[in-house]
Amino acid sequence: MVGVRSDTVPQQRVPVPRSESGSGSTRVRDPGGRVDISGSVIEKAAGRAAGEIAGARAARSRSARARVSGEVVLLRLRIDVDYPRSVGRVAGAVREHVKDQVERITGKQVHHIDIEIVELVR
Repeated sequence: MVGVRSDTVPQQRVPVPRSESGSGSTRVRDPGGRVDISGSVIEKAAGRAAGEIAGARAARSRSARARVSGEVVLLRLRIDVDYPRSVGRVAGAVREHVKDQVERITGKQVHHIDIEIVELVR
C-alpha cells in the first residue's frame, strides 16, 4: 500500500526491568489514557453508601441521581429513615458518609448533596 510505514505501529507494553530494587522483578509500563466514570456508576455507589448508615436505606425507586461536570459531582438522594430516629441526624450522617465514599471510589469531588426523605419506616 502506498504511504503506509511499518514504523508507525504503536509500541506495545514492554516489561521494564527494575534497576534500583535489585530484586530482578519486572513491571509493566502503563501507557496512560483517560478514565471515564458514568453517572450511573456514581449513582450506584451513592445509593449503596446511603444504605450503610444505621437508620437509613436507599428508597426503592431511583434512590440516587448524579450530575457530573468534569471532576465535580452533584448528587440527589432519596432515602427512607427508620422511625423514631432523628431525620436531621440521619440525613447528616448519610450526607457525610456518601460524600466520603463517592470521593474515595471515584476520585471526583462531591460538591453538593440534596437529600429527600421519602418515608419513615417502622
